[in-house]
Amino acid sequence: MTRVRVRSLKNANVVALAFLLILLTVACSRISTPEGWSAGVVKDDALIIGTAEGSLLAVDKINGSTLWRAELQALEDVDQAIYGKPAVADDAVYVGGYNGSLYVFDLQGQETKWGNQPMGGPIVGGPALVDDLVIVGTAVEESQDDGKGAVYAIDAESGDTVWRFPAEGGVWSSPTVADGVVYFGTLGQTVFAVSLEDGSELWRRNTGGAVVASPLVVGGRVYVGAFDSVFYALDAQTGDVDWKFTESERWYWTQALAAGNTIFAPSLDGNLYALDANTGVKLWAFESEGAIVGSPTIVSGMLAIPVSDGSNSKVHLVEFNGSQKDSCRIGENIFTTLVADGDLIYFAATDKSIRALSISGNGNPDEEWVYLTDKDDPLPRDRAKAC
Repeated sequence: MTRVRVRSLKNANVVALAFLLILLTVACSRISTPEGWSAGVVKDDALIIGTAEGSLLAVDKINGSTLWRAELQALEDVDQAIYGKPAVADDAVYVGGYNGSLYVFDLQGQETKWGNQPMGGPIVGGPALVDDLVIVGTAVEESQDDGKGAVYAIDAESGDTVWRFPAEGGVWSSPTVADGVVYFGTLGQTVFAVSLEDGSELWRRNTGGAVVASPLVVGGRVYVGAFDSVFYALDAQTGDVDWKFTESERWYWTQALAAGNTIFAPSLDGNLYALDANTGVKLWAFESEGAIVGSPTIVSGMLAIPVSDGSNSKVHLVEFNGSQKDSCRIGENIFTTLVADGDLIYFAATDKSIRALSISGNGNPDEEWVYLTDKDDPLPRDRAKAC
C-alpha cells in the first residue's frame, strides 16, 4: 500500500460550498443565482461546451478559436445557465438548460429538428443519449406541486416524451445508462434504477444524504457517493449494498472514475480515494488543499485531478500509485469535470475561461490556450502562461 501524506483542509471556499449544498438540500432545490459550469465534449475537431453565461460554444480543440456559438432561447425571461455536459450524436448536440428546456442543435450550432422542449423544471445534470432516446432529469417541477423532480426519456427525432419517471426529490444527477437500465440519484437521498424501455422502476436504494453525482456503472456494480460522506458500491441488478467507504470527512459531488480494479472517488474533503473495486479497501488517498468538485480523467498514463482552492486552484498530475508528478496552478476554481483527448485535457474555470493543457508523458503540463467566453478569440499564445 502506498501512503500519501495528508494535510489539513483549511480553505474557506470549501466551507462556503458545503454550506451552499446544505441550503440547497433542505430548502427548495433551486439555485438563486445560477451560473453554469458545464464540462465539454470533443467531437471531431471541436470542443463543445456550455458557458457560464448560458450559451453553447464550439471551439477548435487545437487552437481554441471560435467555431460557433448558440444562444439558448428561453420561452420566458428566466436565468440562463448550463451545468451538465452536452450529449453529442453524429449529427446533433443535446443540452439541458437551467431555464427548464432541453435543446437540440446541429453540429454547426443551428437549432434543428424540434429546437427545444420545455421539461417542467430546471435541468442541472447533463442528458444521456442512447439509441434514439435522450434521457434527462429535472429538479423540482413546480407545476407538479409535489416537491419532486423527474427523469424523462425523449425521442431524439421528434422531441416527444416516451416516458416520465417521477422521483422523490429533485434530480441533479446526470443519468447513467448501462445494459438497458437508467441509473440516477436524487436530492431525496435515493439511488434509482429504471428500465430504459418503459421507465418502470427496477429498484431503489436509500442513502443517508442527497445524491447529485452521476453513478459510475462498471463490472456489475453501481458506484456513487452521497451527501452523507459515504461512497457506495451497489449491485447493479438488485441495488443491494456490496460495500461502503466511510472515511471521507465531506460530501461527494461528482462521478467516480474506474481504471482496472481501482475506483477513484473524488471528495469535497480534497481527497482522491483509490479504492479496491471489489472490497472498498482504501489503497491510497491523494489529498489536495482544496475541494475536488469535478471528476478527474486519465491522460498520458496518469490521473489529472481538478482542485478548487480559490487563487491556489490547480490541476494535479498523479501516478496510479498516488504519487504526484507535477501540477499547473490555474488560480481560479475548477468546478467542471476534466475531459481528455489524446494528450490534451479541457476544462472551464470560474473566471469564465475555457482552458486546454497538454500533458507530456513525464507528467509536465503545458498550457495550450485559454478562451474567455466574453471574448471572441483565445488569449495570445505569447502571453504569460499558467504552466
